[in-house]
Amino acid sequence: MKSSALVPVALALAVAAGSPCVARAQGSDGLLGLGRASVTYGPYVRGELGGAFFSPSDAYWLPPGYPSDPRIDFNLSGKTAGFGSLNVGYDWMNGFRADVGLLATGSSSVTGPHTTAGLHADITSASVSTTAVMASVFYSPLEQQGINARLQPFLVAGVGLANNSVSDWTRTNTAVTPVNRTFSGATHTDLALSVGVGVSYQLTAPGVRPMMLELAYRYYSFGSAEGGFTPQQGASLPKQPLTFRNNMGVVSLSLRIPLNRL
Repeated sequence: MKSSALVPVALALAVAAGSPCVARAQGSDGLLGLGRASVTYGPYVRGELGGAFFSPSDAYWLPPGYPSDPRIDFNLSGKTAGFGSLNVGYDWMNGFRADVGLLATGSSSVTGPHTTAGLHADITSASVSTTAVMASVFYSPLEQQGINARLQPFLVAGVGLANNSVSDWTRTNTAVTPVNRTFSGATHTDLALSVGVGVSYQLTAPGVRPMMLELAYRYYSFGSAEGGFTPQQGASLPKQPLTFRNNMGVVSLSLRIPLNRL
């Protein structure tokens, strides 16, 4: 292998080890030749679009005869839906920035079979969508080391409140002949948490208004989602409607624009 081919490998290992040789490798063009970054200190706005991959867990309902009748558990799965957020924040340019924003997901179908032993019904129709307010903190390790590069990897964590809206939900018992029982939808508010990783790249050269493109993966736990109690078609009132943990992984692109022009 030629010595020139070893340079990117050596630099990548140096980043992982936090070695000061990375700073020396910047040169006049910034880290890995990608150019020096503009000053972005101060407030910013950030818009985000992506896809949400739902993974509901701990799904169950308590039938009208509970506890004489057992709790019924389900193995639910969700489909991909759209994701978007609008955020305002502040960049201290010391490796840390933070923002607060409103996010929303599209509606995802969540269905699946029961996992409780015996002849029970499956969830054959239901969907969930979420809106949330979330505050997020971002940490860029290279920036904290004083590396003024246009390319900056980061870690992110967030906390907020989520409204999980579940549509009308239907359970179908196919033990003998199909029997459908449909119940109303409902909205439930719960604590929301998120962690993730990503990388930002400054699209513009120094001297013009900075614009950063960010690619990120974040895992969101939006707490509990619950259907409604109200039955249709003469069904009995459940002790607890369909309930599950509303989790998802989100892959997204963001455009971050500082409001100060320095």
